[in-house]
Formats: sequence, structure tokens, C-alpha cells
Amino acid sequence: MNARNKLNMAYFNGCLLVAAVVGSAAGSGAVFLLTIAALAAACVAHGNIRIRPRGR
Repeated sequence: MNARNKLNMAYFNGCLLVAAVVGSAAGSGAVFLLTIAALAAACVAHGNIRIRPRGR
């Protein structure tokens, strides 16, 4: 596994952790799913999770 994949997994695991805390605090699976979707989309939009490698 290369460094980019490791960083992507670390960011996604952070998103899962935050979504789990928010979902359990709200006591709702729907809140968990909405939170993980929003956090993952925000990380992709911000560039933390890179779907494709950048050009050199």
C-alpha cells in the first residue's frame, strides 16, 4: 500500500470515528450515515482524500 492510500485510509477512519461519536450521541443510524457522507464528501472536496493522483 502506497503513502497516498495510507493517508486516504487515515482520513476516512477519522471520518468514521467522528461519525460514530455523532451518531451514537444522537442515538440514530440515520445521523451516522448522514454524518459519514458529509464528512467524506468534505474531505474529498477539500483534497484530504485524493481519488486520483495529482499530475507532476
